[in-house]
Amino acid sequence: MLMQNRLTSESGGDDQKPPLPDNGHDSDHPSIWMPFSVFLDGQELEGVGISLVAAYVGGWTGADISGRRVIARFSFQFEGYSVVLPIEVEVQVEARSSGTCKLTFLNPTGPHLAHLRYIMNAYLAGDLVQINELLRVPPEVRQKSVAAPPSRKSFRERMRRFAGALMVTLLTLGLIGLTLYTIHYHIFVHRVPGLATVTPAGLPLTAPEAGQIAYVDQNAGEGGVVFSLQSARGGMLNFSNPCDCKIVLTESGTVGATVLPGTPIAYVRTTDSGPTIKAVMPDELAKLLLFGAEAKASLPDGSDLPLTVTDVKAEDGGSGTMAAVTFTAQGEQLTASDIGKTVALTVTSKPYGKFLDRLKERLSRLRPGNDVSERAQSWPLIGHANAETMR
Repeated sequence: MLMQNRLTSESGGDDQKPPLPDNGHDSDHPSIWMPFSVFLDGQELEGVGISLVAAYVGGWTGADISGRRVIARFSFQFEGYSVVLPIEVEVQVEARSSGTCKLTFLNPTGPHLAHLRYIMNAYLAGDLVQINELLRVPPEVRQKSVAAPPSRKSFRERMRRFAGALMVTLLTLGLIGLTLYTIHYHIFVHRVPGLATVTPAGLPLTAPEAGQIAYVDQNAGEGGVVFSLQSARGGMLNFSNPCDCKIVLTESGTVGATVLPGTPIAYVRTTDSGPTIKAVMPDELAKLLLFGAEAKASLPDGSDLPLTVTDVKAEDGGSGTMAAVTFTAQGEQLTASDIGKTVALTVTSKPYGKFLDRLKERLSRLRPGNDVSERAQSWPLIGHANAETMR
């Protein structure tokens, strides 16, 4: 039917073609001619003119349908595909001889508006042309649309980009490190407020009142005088060894030292255990230690000393929120020379502590050693070669 309408128009000359309408709703929307077709009531009609508010088509051979409101499908054929816009229109048959109909859009601002306006503007701008009854992009426009290869950046621009990327990377790593540090020291590892003191294990001999040390005997036997205190009131107080035990003097246990009431002068070691570490900490940390948390002492040389809890009790005269905890170290890592020193303590939750221990163990296996591994020593050739080398 579309081809018949074209043949009729070509045979009749240009004077038989219906003129393009000036507008569809008597408004400022002039019609333009561009290739399109309309499917209306089962017939394919050739487009004559179209605007944003109306369209003219030719080739209608059916009955008079003037005044009917139908949904017409406007088809725009492109190379390899087509765009179909369904639009509700009101039909007016204007010329029965040529089958020219006017299709007035009932809702010009409907969903089809954006697509129709884009196609019409592209056709008017020359971005779309008619080639063999199809809408195509002209070759010159295709060449313009090809992006030019990017120009080579100067050394200064490359260095600026590298510096920016490096700064972003450093800031990201710093933020990650800060987050891990915060999680480490606020959730899994707790610092004990205040410092712990290294004290000898045994019975303390303290000064009952202020005065000056007048006599000291670290080797005093059972019943012998360990130290004598010249009281501020003028009297002389003697303190003896209650058993045949070893005496450990503190820093205040020297002749001529001035002491205050409650100052420990010496300790009577009732066992063979080494010095202990005593600390006062909040009840929450003491509870963690009772349920298996790990405690470590940070020594002045930077090393960590694992500790074992031996006693936990409420602080004397406290309000019930603090606890006095006594620790011992493994082996003889604490000596008499450490008595009186202060150390910082940390408490690590039990699961996290085990995780850190496994991680350190695996990292230690990855470190290259100077000696041949035990497994290599068991191999005959390597073991023999190592023995020859040692010779």
